[in-house]
Amino acid sequence: MPSPLSRIGDRTSRVASRVSTIELLFDLVFVFTISQVASIVVHDPTWPGVARAALILGLVWWMYDAFAWLTNQTTPDTAPVRVWLIGAMAAFLVMALAIPEAFGETGVLFGAAYIVVAIIHASLFVARGGSGAARRMLAVGTSNVLVGVLLVCSGFVEGPIDWVLFALPFLAFLASALQSIRGGFDPGAAHMVERHGLLMIIAFGESIVAVGIVASEHALDVAVIAGTVLSVATVAALWWCYFTGDDLRAERTLEQADARTGTRLALVAFYLEHLAMIFGLVLLAAGLHEVLEHAAEPASATAAVLVSGGVALYLLADAAYRRTLALGPIAWRLSAALLVALAAFAGIAQSGLLQLALIVLVVGGALAIEARTSRRRGATAAAAPA
Repeated sequence: MPSPLSRIGDRTSRVASRVSTIELLFDLVFVFTISQVASIVVHDPTWPGVARAALILGLVWWMYDAFAWLTNQTTPDTAPVRVWLIGAMAAFLVMALAIPEAFGETGVLFGAAYIVVAIIHASLFVARGGSGAARRMLAVGTSNVLVGVLLVCSGFVEGPIDWVLFALPFLAFLASALQSIRGGFDPGAAHMVERHGLLMIIAFGESIVAVGIVASEHALDVAVIAGTVLSVATVAALWWCYFTGDDLRAERTLEQADARTGTRLALVAFYLEHLAMIFGLVLLAAGLHEVLEHAAEPASATAAVLVSGGVALYLLADAAYRRTLALGPIAWRLSAALLVALAAFAGIAQSGLLQLALIVLVVGGALAIEARTSRRRGATAAAAPA
């Protein structure tokens, strides 16, 4: 009797053009994942705490993004595929539950869930990704499973060895990325851009949820309400940075690239640079948690650095993303990142409210100037003789 996976492979795989509803359901787990990563920083806002959060997010994002590539290469339009995706979704949720103590007592659970996710991903890719993708995925999938084994091993050790076991997987990721570039996956541009845009919406949403949770725990006085409004304005400004027509330009860049170039661009833009943007939002959410606790008072150095550092990291990563895919100018965004970093001093000296207000003004002003400059250049180009 043929296995469920063999029946999956009987259908001709099709590159997805748009995001499916099962992918939207799948992505809901990512909300909780980001919240769990942010909780690490909230409870341990030290450099080691931030480093732990960064390593864990990088590990989870690698596999999460791998499923975005899977559904990019084949439409999840059969019941067996959807069932396997739901199984992976459950494993991701277990992995997310283990995140806060992944460097400690839940390390084995975190690694075991990682192995399950890696096996499901590799199996689906081999069955549905086409012969060329299947051959490459055997090696990449094996590497991902070995990463999970390293994480399981980390649950039995402490101290520096634990850090080494969490850092080593990134060398495996680099090797897998280079192998994928050599083979070329020819990513479907429209689906790839849309899927990652939706994941960014989830990351923005987690910041809003964090603000709402903290605000609801306090008396709704003027300071808390002002902090809530300014927090939403900050997140909205960062949303505006991402959704300014870049999605259409990103699609065109990927569509015009050959398979190898497209794979390289997609790996850099959608794994590395999106990871940095999302981690910036994680730091922002953690910082807002403390700023709203004492909205009208001078912010602690930790809270001010988390807020400004998170926004600045996001802007730098966004600028890198725009540069990678040739989406448009980045000078004003780089300038905004510098000014946002300096706004931390205003938060420490005066209040978190002033810091947030300055961040909104800086980011909003940079986007306004950038848009005006682009319109002028467009008008000049249109008026130039052919």
